[in-house]
Amino acid sequence: METQYSKDGQGVYQTLKIDIDGDKETIFNYLSTTEGIQQWFPQLSFEKREVNGKMYFHLEEEDDLEMTITHLEETKTIGFTWDIGTVKFELNSKVQQTELTFIEYLPFEFPHIILDFTGWQFHMESIKSIVETGKPLNSQDYDFDSKNEAIEAQIKLENDK
Repeated sequence: METQYSKDGQGVYQTLKIDIDGDKETIFNYLSTTEGIQQWFPQLSFEKREVNGKMYFHLEEEDDLEMTITHLEETKTIGFTWDIGTVKFELNSKVQQTELTFIEYLPFEFPHIILDFTGWQFHMESIKSIVETGKPLNSQDYDFDSKNEAIEAQIKLENDK
């Protein structure tokens, strides 16, 4: 997976690119339907699948967080608010593969930027695994600590430029 980080005066961006052995329609279904998304991110659901439609992040012991769909173009892109940030998935066909690009923006006020970036990297790998093998990754097998450290070091390098 290709990773890139950048920042501006307001916050930090993460861009992830991964090639998946699957077609855009199948991958888009995993990104844009409750049935699909819950296979790799069980806490998410869609209420209304359209621009300005609602999605929810289910939290144990707390009220669900409401999110708004910001982009939706069948088999091409879906984006939504993510707390005080935004995320967007873009799909592009390649020869016998699909390139999935994930773009996330989090303002500096977001409380756990590194943890969130790491979580989305895990989810991107999990989407690839589901499409190619039929099974999501097990979070217990993922080395979140070393990923957190690597991301933190990379973002610090970006800050020092």
